[in-house]
Amino acid sequence: MRVSDRLVMHCAAGAAALFVIGCGSASDIADRIAGHRASPFALYGRDDMRAGLRFETLRDAAKKESVKQFECLPLWAKAQRCTLPIETGILVAIVDSADRVIRLATAPNSLIRRGANVHGQLIMRDVVRDTRAAWDSVGTLHRYDNDPLAPQLLWTDRTHRWGGTLWYSRAHRADVPRSSDAATDAELAMTLPESLAVTDLPAYTLFAQRQPAPPPVPAPRRLAVAPVPPPTPDEILSMLRSDLRAVSAAQEGALHTTGEYKTRFEQLQLTPSPGVLVDFIQPTIEGYSAVATHPDLPGISCVVYAGDVANPPSTRKLARRGAVGEVVCDQP
Repeated sequence: MRVSDRLVMHCAAGAAALFVIGCGSASDIADRIAGHRASPFALYGRDDMRAGLRFETLRDAAKKESVKQFECLPLWAKAQRCTLPIETGILVAIVDSADRVIRLATAPNSLIRRGANVHGQLIMRDVVRDTRAAWDSVGTLHRYDNDPLAPQLLWTDRTHRWGGTLWYSRAHRADVPRSSDAATDAELAMTLPESLAVTDLPAYTLFAQRQPAPPPVPAPRRLAVAPVPPPTPDEILSMLRSDLRAVSAAQEGALHTTGEYKTRFEQLQLTPSPGVLVDFIQPTIEGYSAVATHPDLPGISCVVYAGDVANPPSTRKLARRGAVGEVVCDQP
C-alpha cells in the first residue's frame, strides 16, 4: 500500500483532517497552467493541503466536508491567520495578500499527545511515520538543535523554496523518552510532534520580516503640578480593550516566530496601562485566554482568547463571550 493511501485511510478514520482528498479547484488548475506551483510536501498526504495553493481550495473543502468553518483574523502586510478545529486539534493557515497559503500547520491536541486518547494517538503515530516517509521521498532532512528541549526537523526540496517541518518539545512532557537533554533520532521517532507544517519558505520569511515593530514604551510622565483626576469608566474600558488588543497582536507574532503562544504576560514584553491588570487563564503553547481588569472598575472585565482553549473565557459581570481574537467587555 502506498504511503498516501495509508494517510488517506487514517484521515477517513477520523484521526487526521476532517475532509478527504479533492481534485483541486478550477483556479488551482489555472494556476498550474500559468506556472504557479504548490509545495511537494503535503499534510496528511492530501493534495489540497499544501503551501502555495489558493486559500479558497481549503475553504471550499471545509464548506463541503466540515460542520465548522475557517475563522480568519487580519495580520500585517494584508495577510490573514485562518483557523479550523479538526478532530486531532487545530488547522492553521497563513494566507498572504494574494490569497495564497504560505504556511499550513496543524497541532495535535494534548489528549492525543499525552496518551489520554489512546486510539487517536496510535493512528496519529502512523500518520506522522508515513508523513516522514513521504517527505523523505521528496526532500532532504535537516535537524536543528538550537534549543535542545525543542528540536526541529525540516525537510526542503532541491530548490529550497518548499519546506515541511516537525516541531518537538521535551519541556514539561512526561511522555517524552529522555536519555539526555538532547533527544536522539530514535527518541524523536517515538515521540509525537507538537506541530506539523508545510511552508513556502521565502514567502513566509518575507512575511515575518514585515511584522511591525511593537509600539515604543511611552516615556515616564512628568509630575504635574495639579493632581491628575482618576480615569472615567469609559477611559478604563478603553484601556482594557487597548491592552488586550496589544496582547492579541503580540501573541500572534510569537506564534508565527516560534510556533507557539506565550504562557506568561511578562514574556510578551508589554507594558499595561496604569492600573490595568492582565491575567492569563490556564494558558498553553497551543492557546491562551486573557482577562483585563482595573481596581477602579470592580466587577467589570474584558476578555480575549485564541488557539486551542478548553473553555473560552467570558466577562465577569455579563458573561459575554466573543469569537476567536475578539475583545469583549462588560458595560458599566
